[in-house]
Amino acid sequence: MPQAPVEVAGDEEYIVEEILDSRLRCNRLEFLVKWEGYTNENNSWEPEDNCKNVRNTIATFYRKYPQVPRQIAQMQFNNLNF
Repeated sequence: MPQAPVEVAGDEEYIVEEILDSRLRCNRLEFLVKWEGYTNENNSWEPEDNCKNVRNTIATFYRKYPQVPRQIAQMQFNNLNF
């Protein structure tokens, strides 16, 4: 049975089991989310704003796959040599 959402700060949220991938779409960062208690058919691409409560899971994903897309701060971008 899929897990019921949990309440966080008055909002219902589902538990993220794992971040599987990331991509930039229309200049916005999205994560492919594996939901706890759900099958892979229920994985979904979620905008970064929807993933604010899973920063540790995202950090684990980036340690595992350091080459994948991520947002960088404007200051860091301005210091890149092209």
